[in-house]
Amino acid sequence: MPASLAPITPELFADFKGGKETALEQFFRANFEAITQEAHEKVEDVAAAQKVAASAFLDVWDRRAKLESPAQLEKLLHDAVNGEAVHEQRRRAAAHHMAGNHGKAHEAAVPETVDQWWAKVTGVLHAAHADPAEAARKRAEHSRHEAAAHMKKVARPKRTGFYVVLVLVLAVAAGVPLWYFNKGADATKASQLLSHDDAKAMRSKDGQRGTVTMEDSTVVRLGSSSTVKYTASYPLDARAMQIIGAAAIKAPASNTPLLVKVGNTWVDVSDAEFAGRSFPEDSNSAMLKVLNGTVTVRAGKEIQQVAAGNTLLVLSNGTFMDLSEDRAKFAFSWIDGEFISQNQPLRKVLTEMKRIYALDIVPKDTSFLDRPVSMTANVDSTKAAVAALEEGGAVKVTLVAEGKASLVDAASAPKPTRRRR
Repeated sequence: MPASLAPITPELFADFKGGKETALEQFFRANFEAITQEAHEKVEDVAAAQKVAASAFLDVWDRRAKLESPAQLEKLLHDAVNGEAVHEQRRRAAAHHMAGNHGKAHEAAVPETVDQWWAKVTGVLHAAHADPAEAARKRAEHSRHEAAAHMKKVARPKRTGFYVVLVLVLAVAAGVPLWYFNKGADATKASQLLSHDDAKAMRSKDGQRGTVTMEDSTVVRLGSSSTVKYTASYPLDARAMQIIGAAAIKAPASNTPLLVKVGNTWVDVSDAEFAGRSFPEDSNSAMLKVLNGTVTVRAGKEIQQVAAGNTLLVLSNGTFMDLSEDRAKFAFSWIDGEFISQNQPLRKVLTEMKRIYALDIVPKDTSFLDRPVSMTANVDSTKAAVAALEEGGAVKVTLVAEGKASLVDAASAPKPTRRRR
């Protein structure tokens, strides 16, 4: 049953909507106990109800700009309690399930005072909504350190003729406590958060690759011509990412597993590392390779645990299939600094070379594009890649401009003429 709230005066409502923290504190302190009691009807212990209540107030605060009346504020708060309670129930159910599997009983947390919870709320607010000038200073400082730390990993050698400019939009709320959304966000909520306009992203163009360490120590290795999206206040609202293209993600152990979307597939990651691949032309199918640890793969109603060293193909309809060794090497060899093709069609090889080397090779004749190609080349050497393609595909490549080349069947290529002495 919705709790009765303290009266909301027009002045308080105006200050709340206007973003005055003093108004939030007044609203929070006047109603925290009542909202906790409301939440307690839905969750089993008081401490959990307090967490639900605090999260509900923060939910409302984040959406205050859309409020039109005190009545709407009250309704939004009650709705937020219901939503937060559902997520808390799911989290506790998952914890109970894990306890059954591992023999660990769940221990209820100790309730805290309203002062203690307000301190937590203000900690989140100040971390997530820093002063713009200070935030800009921190972003600039972070960027300098990031550039110094990752330059060798991000930039390709100058001799290749290509330069890497990895476009990153990084969260600045480093060190934000995870209690706010420490609830094992499910795929539905994660998907909604990733689809928001305020979702952030790190992107690479053709010929670019890079490595970024997130504020929760998750390491993202971004492949060429790829995007990794993440939630607006990662990891505060949810530890969720989406791979569009190719990336390898290493997540440390955490009570809240990292949820990564690849195509129509979700990968739960904790104390593990995996690589995922799903480009737009793959029609939401996903290729996965587990590099370390064990991950849980979910597609529709299908769930499968995949251990290190194994690969998996998940079709867009949720069907799990084995991924051949040849396709796995073609998809993931870039992680080890190589481009490997074993009997892959020439048309696929040319598409992949455009991504990895930023070299657009246009065939003058399309009749042999299904020819199988076997080749191995370093991802940082365009010259070596072209030579390997010519040998492994029986073709002749001619550079016509920066980043442009033409291709013909070697059998039809004109033979060099000898000069007469």
